[in-house]
Amino acid sequence: MSVFKHTVRFVIQQTENTTKETPLRCFVRYNNRRTVFRSGEVIEPCHWNGKGQTTRAIKGYVKGQKLEKNLNHIKACVATAFDHLTNLHKEYPDPDILKSLCLQVIKNNGVLPGHEDKTTDLFVYIQQLIKDTESGKRVKQKGEHYSKGTIRHYNSAFGVLKRFAAYNKVASYQFNDVTLNFYFDLKDFCYQVEKLTDNYFGTVIKFLKTCMNEGREDQLHTNDQHNSKRFVKVSVNVENVYLTNDQLDQLFNHDFSNNSRLEKARDLFLIGCWTGLRFSDFTNIKAKNITDDYIEMKTQKTGETVVIPIHNTVKSIMARYAGKTANSLPHAISNVKLNEYIKEAAKEAGFTELVHIEKAKAGASYSLAKPLYELISTHTARRAFASNMFKIGIPTIVIMAITGHRSEKAFLNYIKVTPKEKAEIMREMWQRQAMKAI
Repeated sequence: MSVFKHTVRFVIQQTENTTKETPLRCFVRYNNRRTVFRSGEVIEPCHWNGKGQTTRAIKGYVKGQKLEKNLNHIKACVATAFDHLTNLHKEYPDPDILKSLCLQVIKNNGVLPGHEDKTTDLFVYIQQLIKDTESGKRVKQKGEHYSKGTIRHYNSAFGVLKRFAAYNKVASYQFNDVTLNFYFDLKDFCYQVEKLTDNYFGTVIKFLKTCMNEGREDQLHTNDQHNSKRFVKVSVNVENVYLTNDQLDQLFNHDFSNNSRLEKARDLFLIGCWTGLRFSDFTNIKAKNITDDYIEMKTQKTGETVVIPIHNTVKSIMARYAGKTANSLPHAISNVKLNEYIKEAAKEAGFTELVHIEKAKAGASYSLAKPLYELISTHTARRAFASNMFKIGIPTIVIMAITGHRSEKAFLNYIKVTPKEKAEIMREMWQRQAMKAI
């Protein structure tokens, strides 16, 4: 963040004739200095609130919204010129030089002289950002490439933004269009038109913030409204199911010998349940990753190497496929197919009891009852691993090393252990301590 500060105020030239269109002058103050120039905008004094720097909300006045948008654009242009000069010279600029550059940037539609080839079109920038992410040109801080899942989320969020533009009958948006009003209009569109969940809307906002922040770093704009506390990434703790150790044993012991398709799907799912790996990882285990009683591999999403002891259930599965596949594990299938097949397998194995869960959509919560098998997916596997390992008392830091969670708060939100189950864990630990004391 720059140590050089400035303020911008618009002052009306006369107030005596309250109905006469009057020019607004732009005052830029900094370090006990100032520069002044005409904004090019006019307004009747009766419609101007100088203290609040806004137009007055008077019925029938239709020019206010456009005027405020133009004034915000001028403020952004001043910020562009001011930041450029202070970053270049590492000192406060001369008022005349600042005034000259401000006028050039305003005339140039927010672009610094010599930077005309850089886009201020948000959608053009997003397209390039996604392209650079796919090609590997854009990488994380540690030089790691973004995962295919992240790119898929980017494209999905961009699709929502493009539909929002089409809904408003515009081709695209400029960086400076992303204001608090833009945020609330987008929120209404996502909830009322797209019928998105809170977390899906949060994903769109997270992506939009990423694009705005990187565009600002690339000196394409100085708009900072996306960092407002009200420009919030909505996130709710979604209630998902997990399978207990007993339920995993029930699934493992069910006889699918007459249906190899469901048997392979069941086995793949259980590998996820007993390794804690993501779908992209537990379906990509190679023979070289298996040594003695351990699986050691670099995870696709984080790029970190994990070492996992091979559970007895996984050993039994490997014995079933020994000599049939290179890694002694069932051949991988697509995420879509595995999600479909594991529901079918779970239903056949008897997971038909109704489960009541709480959901959130458009800011409202509601209750839902579904058969357990319908709620099981590939992601259930990681939740089962994390929750079951937590329940038997394995330290969270050890579990997190496998699941890849960076904070204990995120991990505890992820696991699905009820308050009563947590109390039972504590009681069992107390009983163990009491037995040791005896």
